[in-house]
Amino acid sequence: MSQLEDLIQKFEEFQQACKSVLPGVARRLIEDLILHQQENPGLEYMYKIEIFTRKEANVNKFKQVILEKTSMIPEVYDSGTHYVVNYKLSLETLKELSQCDPNILEIRGEYIGNIGLKEFEHRYE
Repeated sequence: MSQLEDLIQKFEEFQQACKSVLPGVARRLIEDLILHQQENPGLEYMYKIEIFTRKEANVNKFKQVILEKTSMIPEVYDSGTHYVVNYKLSLETLKELSQCDPNILEIRGEYIGNIGLKEFEHRYE
């Protein structure tokens, strides 16, 4: 097996791991979050997270679940099937969100900045 074939095989294994560990989460979000955390493990990164659900999802229940997981109240769009929240995302939180309700169809997100909380907290103590 050539090095390129090995690289392709490892990438396919990564894709399968993403699907099994974080079902419904966009692979680009996972990749982006992992890259940011590897570059600066001490920082927390802000993401705009979009969660898409089936029409059958109970809007109030789902808003409560997101509030419990993120401490943020999500904006709700598209007749209660599209939730948006800005949050300091980690892989652990992403996993909790992806597994919190069977009505979740997809979770997407995009990086919107980082916050060095340790530096911020020391500055205002």
